[in-house]
Amino acid sequence: PRMTVTAVADGVYTIQFDHVRVFVIEDRPAGTTTLVDAAFPDDGDELVSVLESEFGGVDRLVITHGDEGHFGGTPAVLDAFDPELLVPGGAKGFYDALDIEADRHFRHDDVLDGGIRIVQVPGHTVANSGLLLEDDGVFIAGDVVEGSDRRGLPPGFLVPPAAQFNDLSHEEAERNLVKLFDYDIETVLVSHGTHVDDDPLGKLDDWLIDRQWTLSY
Repeated sequence: PRMTVTAVADGVYTIQFDHVRVFVIEDRPAGTTTLVDAAFPDDGDELVSVLESEFGGVDRLVITHGDEGHFGGTPAVLDAFDPELLVPGGAKGFYDALDIEADRHFRHDDVLDGGIRIVQVPGHTVANSGLLLEDDGVFIAGDVVEGSDRRGLPPGFLVPPAAQFNDLSHEEAERNLVKLFDYDIETVLVSHGTHVDDDPLGKLDDWLIDRQWTLSY
C-alpha cells in the first residue's frame, strides 16, 4: 500500500496519507494502543487495514480538532475496533459532520490515562488541541503548528496553520502559541510538514518575535 508507518519517538508512530498524517501511541497506558486523528473520510478503510496489520487494533481514538482531514475516518475506525472515542469539547465541525457521540470530551490541561496532557491553542479551530507526552517531552501538535516546509520554507521550523485555514482569527492562532512555552517540549510532531526535534520552542519563539511587528496587540 502507499501508506508508510514510521517510528518517530519512543512508542510513537506515524501513518502517512496523501494530505495528512495520523499518529499511533503504544503503551500509554501499558498494553494499549491510542490513535490520534483519523485522516480524511476516503482514508478510513486504508487506515483500518494498516491499524489491523501493524498494531492489531486500537483501544482509544483521540480527535485533535473538528477538521474533516483529522476526523474523517472515525466511522471506519469505530466500526472496526470500537475504541473509546475522545473529542475536544466544542469541536463543532466534528458533530456537524458525524452523527456520533463521543465517550469523553476533554478540555485544556486535562491529562488522559498514560500521562498525555491536552494542550489547547484556540485559533485554527475553537478547540484546537495537541497532546503532550509529558514523560518524553513529545508534543503531537495536531494543527496547532505545522512544519515550515508545508509553506515552502526550509524544513526544521514551526509555523501556525496558514491564515485561510483558521476559523477564529489568524492573529489569535499566532498569539495563543505562547501557551506552548508553559510546557517542557523537546520534540514537536506535526500532521503536515516535517517534525522538529531540535529546539522547537526556541525556534518558535524566534519566529513569533519576528512576527511581532505585523501583529496588532
